[in-house]
Amino acid sequence: MRKLFLGALAMALVGCASAQPLAVDLSPSAERGLQLSQQSGCASCHGSDFGGGTGPTWQGIIGQSVAFKGGGSGVVDREYLIESIKYPDMKKRVGYSVVMPYNNLTDEQISDIVDYIEALSN
Repeated sequence: MRKLFLGALAMALVGCASAQPLAVDLSPSAERGLQLSQQSGCASCHGSDFGGGTGPTWQGIIGQSVAFKGGGSGVVDREYLIESIKYPDMKKRVGYSVVMPYNNLTDEQISDIVDYIEALSN
């Protein structure tokens, strides 16, 4: 019975841990990006651990090919991410019905968030 309890406890702890941002080695700008993304509400759609949800996952997204509503596709890279954060309704992705809201982030803040997203793909 004790083994069963410990196993259940371990699984519960793993479940709780997944609600936290991934522990990756972050540069100072990526660390700022993590903080900004949590404070700006990005985590509410992209997942508290940035594993997805209402919006696409950030984990391993760099280099992925994505399809756009209305046709066309592209590869997720730094330029695409910056454009998507600045102009969220420009290229809507297939499979996501909620449009990302516009934000008041500066170019430097967007760059920091993209640095964090890139760190999640390393």
